[in-house]
Amino acid sequence: MNKDIITIGDKESASINLIWFHGYGANNWGFEPFIKLLNLNLDGKLHVIMPNAPMDNGKRSWYPLPKEDNGIVIEDDEGIKKSKEHITLALATYIDSNKKTYLGGFSQGAALALSMGINADINCDAIVAISGYVPSSSSLEIKNKNADIYVAHGSKDTTISIETHHNSMAFLKEKGLNMHEFVDNCGHTISKEMISDLTDWFYKKL
Repeated sequence: MNKDIITIGDKESASINLIWFHGYGANNWGFEPFIKLLNLNLDGKLHVIMPNAPMDNGKRSWYPLPKEDNGIVIEDDEGIKKSKEHITLALATYIDSNKKTYLGGFSQGAALALSMGINADINCDAIVAISGYVPSSSSLEIKNKNADIYVAHGSKDTTISIETHHNSMAFLKEKGLNMHEFVDNCGHTISKEMISDLTDWFYKKL
């Protein structure tokens, strides 16, 4: 994992450490305005750690993307597992056991946050997943059943479809996980309505 990590917020006064993963092909700088706005809404209660994914074929990617073979989607379970191990090691020094730890992300970053949080690759109190999905769900171990999960998705999302979102929600519900779901009439993006709903959700956790 790339070492150029951005941190936002005051580490000492913050109530929550949020590790935020960007989407495929993006970078951490692209989410700086959203994170700053969210933290402003929360009166600076967040200390946000924003790493960069490694480069893969000219684009940043947290883990190997699924492949399609004759209409069948094949996920690289072992590749995801190895990627998460590298990420966990790289972020070890940023984990503060004296404060709440949240994992969050957008798109592929949301998928990573869900996988790492549920599987307790990084012990966390909550997970924020916007426009994501649950990757390699068939091989995912549910080790953290107590995490609060925030899931938001756009009904017009053509990158990660609303059907994929529904499938992920069904999986999470089947596992008995504690979730808050928000669906907005938007595409593959973070809408103003999502930010408002997420802010309200965060306030209840502070």
